[in-house]
Amino acid sequence: MRDNTKKITIIKIIYAIVLFTVSLFVIGSLSHDDNADMTAQMSKATLPVVNLLSGDREINPLHGYTGEMDVSHMRGTVFPVGSDRQIRFRINTYGGNVMNLKFEVRTIDGKSLVESTPIVDYSENAQTINGSLQIKDLITAGNEYMLVFVMDTGVGEARYYSRIVWTEDSRYSIDEELDFVTGFSEATFNKTEAKEYTKYLESNSEGDNTTFSKVNIHSSFNQVTWGELNITKHTEPEIYVTDIHSQTGSYKLCYRVTVRDGNVSRLYNVEEAFRVRHTSDRMYLLNYERTMNYIFDAGSYSISSNSIGLSISDPGLQLVENGGGTAFAFVSENRLFMFNNSESRLAYLFGFYDTDNNDIRTRWNNNTIKILKVDEAGNVKFAVAGYMARGIHEGQVGIAVYDYNASINAVEEQVFAPSSQSPEVLVSFVDTLAYLGNGDVFYVMLEQNIYAIDLIGRTAGTVATDIGSGDYKISESERTIAWQTKDLTSFKMMNLNTRGQSEIQADDGDYIVVLGFMGEDLVYGLVHSEDVHKDKMGNPIYPMYAIKIQDSDGNLLENYHPEGVYVTSVEITDNQIRLSRVEKDDNGEYVSTYDDQIMSTLKAEDGSNSVNQVSVDIFEKIVQINVRNEIKLKSLRVLTPNQTLFEGTRDVELDIDRDRQEQPFYYVYGLFGIEGIYTDPSEAVKRANEASGTVTGDNNGYVWVKGNLLRSNQIMAITRNAESYENMMATPPTVVCLDLILQFEGINRNVDAMLDAGSSVTDILRESLPETTVLDLDGCPMSAMLYYVNQDLPVMAMLNDGTAVLIIGFNDLNTVLMNPLTGQVYKYGMNDSDKLFNENGNHFVTYIRNSR
Repeated sequence: MRDNTKKITIIKIIYAIVLFTVSLFVIGSLSHDDNADMTAQMSKATLPVVNLLSGDREINPLHGYTGEMDVSHMRGTVFPVGSDRQIRFRINTYGGNVMNLKFEVRTIDGKSLVESTPIVDYSENAQTINGSLQIKDLITAGNEYMLVFVMDTGVGEARYYSRIVWTEDSRYSIDEELDFVTGFSEATFNKTEAKEYTKYLESNSEGDNTTFSKVNIHSSFNQVTWGELNITKHTEPEIYVTDIHSQTGSYKLCYRVTVRDGNVSRLYNVEEAFRVRHTSDRMYLLNYERTMNYIFDAGSYSISSNSIGLSISDPGLQLVENGGGTAFAFVSENRLFMFNNSESRLAYLFGFYDTDNNDIRTRWNNNTIKILKVDEAGNVKFAVAGYMARGIHEGQVGIAVYDYNASINAVEEQVFAPSSQSPEVLVSFVDTLAYLGNGDVFYVMLEQNIYAIDLIGRTAGTVATDIGSGDYKISESERTIAWQTKDLTSFKMMNLNTRGQSEIQADDGDYIVVLGFMGEDLVYGLVHSEDVHKDKMGNPIYPMYAIKIQDSDGNLLENYHPEGVYVTSVEITDNQIRLSRVEKDDNGEYVSTYDDQIMSTLKAEDGSNSVNQVSVDIFEKIVQINVRNEIKLKSLRVLTPNQTLFEGTRDVELDIDRDRQEQPFYYVYGLFGIEGIYTDPSEAVKRANEASGTVTGDNNGYVWVKGNLLRSNQIMAITRNAESYENMMATPPTVVCLDLILQFEGINRNVDAMLDAGSSVTDILRESLPETTVLDLDGCPMSAMLYYVNQDLPVMAMLNDGTAVLIIGFNDLNTVLMNPLTGQVYKYGMNDSDKLFNENGNHFVTYIRNSR
């Protein structure tokens, strides 16, 4: 019995020793640089990629979505379909199973299903499926539709989206334009071959020849042909048709170049964008832009004793540091890194592509990373928004918030908010506002609301509604937001750290106008109601008698109140506010006076670690992060954390009801993608004009397109109506113009009485043309108005003397105007027209038909 007892005791001791040893190992694992037991690498991409075929050329790579998307904002690529309405495609399956192929054709707003048909004409092998589909005769030539490929894959049903347009027989010269843009791109790598393309460049002082990070049509020939960079290799470009019309086409090429520098080779992502016009005589290059960005390599040649080198890159990269500056996170080419100098650590925290996951699926950059917080221990909280290229959310669109725990070197998902929104649109909203407040509450603006997501309780709700429908401003840190009430009698301000709200009321008889933030301080103006007057379109203008600046605690920092002078607009730049001002003349009319400015005496706080550009010989300007303290290169450890595994889901649903949206949005797309989302159509058109892009509405239809004009056009129906208009010269010009517009649309109204009752020009058009969207395009250039005339839509222009004219036609040299003072329809020189309307303030109003 004693022997048995002794044996049991020995066994217990051995068991305790083993348990103690294992415990020490686990604890050691958790408290050093190895990953925690329940972690793993992000799973690899599995979804196929669909390519459309134009001739033998693969274009428009389409990526799979595992949920049904909101078609009304899906833009992506477009494919012109010829007279046979046949589309050929190639699917790269990457060895996966693909079954039950079919396609859908939907209206561009997604509201109607035009066709749903199985795909039976295809052949397959181990890696690819080649096939074609035939669209039924149910679509209208010239209109855009959404083509949706649907298939069963190893991860469930996947859907692939592309716009299509039936061009009947011409296909809009796509093959000729593709030959040009790919030939141009290839020729840039050979200065001899590139000489034939010099006639397409517009090299002048507008081009920046000091950096390869951004090159455009105005750059020098040497700059476009890569200067003296030793490019040893470049990959075959991925080709995207981003917009195409009868007159113009926009294309984007994505590829990589390898640059040799001594014994070191560096890899760069390159994107090239072209906008071209093809005629029977020649090709025109309307726009050309190219970006080049280093793919950061954590190797020693990228890091010196006092800096982290990012070679040729965009200097506007995101960098967030902790309070002491000992650790910081930065985003380079859509990949997140953390550097902890006190512990000599450099960690690659997140990115969909790396050495082992490097194909078109993981490189697709339809997502963004936003750094939320870096603490003293080097822990990092960050958000990833947009399309999820691999991992547990592969094929989904949404917002994920992650936590990097430096002590166990692991990344853990805290929440995921799925979305059916276009990834580009979602990214634009997240770039506008995504903030981590106290108590681990994450705030984000989506559509017109601000949502709060509790990262601990994994719940969500709205904290402010209809922000986007009015005028709102966000502070530099995104900690504070202020938004205007519609009657301009007050505004609300919210501190996202504390969720505390305050409301500032105007005095009786006054209005209050939110103007913006200077850093974290709010700038707003005060207006006496009796000073409000109307512009040429009948819309109110608010001259401000005082400008005030207050901090987030409500303390008044500045009260700018000049006697007899009124501020009409402000421009806030860094620590300066520029004020545009007017004063009243002897007749009580407002006249311009000299500008003024308010300077802040507070210096911006510079971080301990900073992003800088430096000039070097061959590489021109390069970017580097200057580090506060010396980097100990010999002890530097480069880490790649795994992701913490968890059971179940961490999804959080956001209550987004777009039907409740009060104000329409206007979406601006430039050569490289979305440029912004606006509620003011004039701001949208101005931005699209600068970006050589397009404006679309909430129904995915075009609101405005750069160029794409016929050689000439004239709205003859208005010309005939003007000739038969009775007593034109005895009728106020505004009334005549409105009458002619309404008659053109088959509407009769007593416009004179409506104006006398106080209705504005836009009020009358909105009330009289309910099936249209009326566009107040105040301040837009005259040349942008020709888009509407090209669509047989008249444009009304108000002049400073209170009269008005209609723009109803154009050709290469002239506009065609209808002057109600004389009753004449006549041609007026294009440059003279531009000068006339510019001197009169460019006050334009027009409309688009909602059915288009």
